[in-house]
Amino acid sequence: MNDTANSRSLREGRRSIPGQIYSITTAVNHRQRYFADSNRADLAKAVLENSQTWPKSHPLLWVLMPDHLHLLLELQTESLSIAVGRVKALISRRLKAIPTGGLWQASFHDHALRREENLLTIGRYLLDNPVRAGLVSRATDWRWRGGSLLDAVGMEWSK
Repeated sequence: MNDTANSRSLREGRRSIPGQIYSITTAVNHRQRYFADSNRADLAKAVLENSQTWPKSHPLLWVLMPDHLHLLLELQTESLSIAVGRVKALISRRLKAIPTGGLWQASFHDHALRREENLLTIGRYLLDNPVRAGLVSRATDWRWRGGSLLDAVGMEWSK
């Protein structure tokens, strides 16, 4: 399946509901380890931490991996596609030197969290990604993470 067909199939059935929390994964083109370079990762982190990046949505948690971004996002008054597109565009602009074909894959995966899903459990799972990938031995050692839930998830680890 080509990228265009894949993007279309991912968009089918996608709904943007104000107040809904979504788990989102968006990948670097060709899964290149573009953010394995700490300078690039730091520039992306600055964008993700900037409140102006999120005028109509609320980042509960994000984890930047070498080749993708995980995000727990609460929508407010904009569509999911616009919120994710803005983040990807702002990171791309901040980095300036972009690989041929663009930095990000056009599509992204999203999952609207159901009421019975535990937000802290999902947050911990996302924060453990660098450990599962063998990048650090403890999730708290990973520098490229943030969001308003970070402290709450961290407190859960200490229990």
